Amino acid sequence: MEAQKNEVFRYILNIQDSKILEGKYHFLVQLNIDRGYKRRFPENIISMNQPFNEKDFNFTKLVSEEQIMNLNNTDKDDIIAINASPIEYCHSLLLPQRCKQLPQLVTKHSLVKAVELFSLSLSSYIRVAFNSLCAFASVNHLHWHLYYLKWRMLLEYIDVEKLRMQLSFTFGGRNFHNVSLDQGQEPIAEETIELSENEGHWVSLQNVHLVRKWLPTLEKKMEQCSKNPHDDYRLFIRAEPSPDRHESITPQGILKSSIKITNEPPSEIQANIHKALDNFSQQTLESCGKETEFKAIVFALCYYHAVLAERRKFGAQE
Repeated sequence: MEAQKNEVFRYILNIQDSKILEGKYHFLVQLNIDRGYKRRFPENIISMNQPFNEKDFNFTKLVSEEQIMNLNNTDKDDIIAINASPIEYCHSLLLPQRCKQLPQLVTKHSLVKAVELFSLSLSSYIRVAFNSLCAFASVNHLHWHLYYLKWRMLLEYIDVEKLRMQLSFTFGGRNFHNVSLDQGQEPIAEETIELSENEGHWVSLQNVHLVRKWLPTLEKKMEQCSKNPHDDYRLFIRAEPSPDRHESITPQGILKSSIKITNEPPSEIQANIHKALDNFSQQTLESCGKETEFKAIVFALCYYHAVLAERRKFGAQE
């Protein structure tokens, strides 16, 4: 509201139309006339290695009304700012290490910050995006885009299992270990962590909420492994939430040293239907010879699932 009052936006967002195009790539098109005419003229980018130029517009020149918040580590000067030429509602910018005046190239620190912001959001509509210099980035100063989008893009259907195999972390390659924890599995988990930390393997510990008494040992093991880990070593920990929302099963040391990702069930029927429908790609929905009937059956199934999930909240009724 303060930014609007001081007229730091170049226009008031007024999207005329948005839709996903038919075809292989499902491009999203948007009719946003004001952005075409009123946005800041893009910087002339001629190379992916183009250095930062302090004479051109950059984010150190933002006025205070354009800055939304500092991410609480002033030594790195990570801030979130408005996008004066938005393409979606709540469109803002993540500016990692702003005062270092880095060019528009992904850094490890900026990627971590972007993933953390995405993970902390409770909305399934938030998007975190990066456009490189030769992908029409208009400012050669390191930034990420944050906005909300109700459409699903093709990239979001990426097969994570296939990606893991392309990175050569597989069960067959003996460098990906999955340990389902229960009573008696703790020593196996400790041996697997030690092996993986030395050899650069990936470890997935599932159901750690079932071995609550062992978690302080896991915390110490993680602290030991953090001193000189292999570059490729990764530890994934999966747990159900605590029944008591005021009490945490996972020790603070584990939480603080981890990137936290939550997957909470939708709280309403409509959100539950959306989540269920997201399991079906457009290609799947159009693959049936009787497309209309198939889509109707899928929707009915998702609706039925949402009703049952909502009904479960109230327990058995006599």
